[in-house]
Amino acid sequence: MTSSTDKPDYILPVNENEWDRLDAQSNAMDKFLGNKLPPEDIGQPRKILEIGAGSGAWAIHAAKLYPEAEVLAIDMNPLPARPLPPNLSYKQVNVLEPFPFPPGTFDVVHIRLTLCHLPDAFSVLSRIIDLVAPGGWLLADDINWSPKFEGLDNGPGIKAGISYIINSTQAVKGDPHFGPTLKPYLDSSNQFSEVHLREIDVSLNIVPEGTEPRLAEFSRTFKETLTRAVAGVPVKNDAEKEMQRAFLDDMSREGADWQYSMQFYFTWSKKRA
Repeated sequence: MTSSTDKPDYILPVNENEWDRLDAQSNAMDKFLGNKLPPEDIGQPRKILEIGAGSGAWAIHAAKLYPEAEVLAIDMNPLPARPLPPNLSYKQVNVLEPFPFPPGTFDVVHIRLTLCHLPDAFSVLSRIIDLVAPGGWLLADDINWSPKFEGLDNGPGIKAGISYIINSTQAVKGDPHFGPTLKPYLDSSNQFSEVHLREIDVSLNIVPEGTEPRLAEFSRTFKETLTRAVAGVPVKNDAEKEMQRAFLDDMSREGADWQYSMQFYFTWSKKRA
């Protein structure tokens, strides 16, 4: 049983620099998706929930897209002090605890890059599905930190840094490879009449020639925001400081002498009416 003191860890400093980084990352994903919530007509939702709101960028985007809807952003940390649309509100909620909302409350529920950090993420996802109204939409996006390091012989700092991310996520019972499990779980739940998936490879070095322009732009932005995240991680000892330096050095080297790609999974699923 989860105690009231348990909550997901957030290792980065909660400050203006981090809010700005999260804004850039969220806005880049939204732009990749055509500045729609999902690439699908979802009608005119009345109540929208954002879980793991971070800087509030996605919730602000949703509130502006649907000014007649009530948008609620929840997170374990408060939103940064910033102007909010009048139809957007915030509530502090620990996702590891029961949600303070009745089943079927929301026409749209969104969660992005959060489930991979949670212990027993499928249990949390099951409770999230319950919040979606019949005929409503669940939008769930997550990641796969690929363990395929064949292209990193000339990028030992990248390899060590990504390995550290994978091992650290697993150490707190998260799943750095959660993304590929999203669609199979949603399909098997039998609660959706439609389950859609867009899977993309995001290169941290040279974007392959012929890449869709929006994907190329997102890849470049994600590299930048990941670099900023690693640079902002507090280091505890000399070994971690050296690992951080080596990662940042390799990331700053332009060229094709190393290659690493990770995968993002964007899902949008319609609840059975």
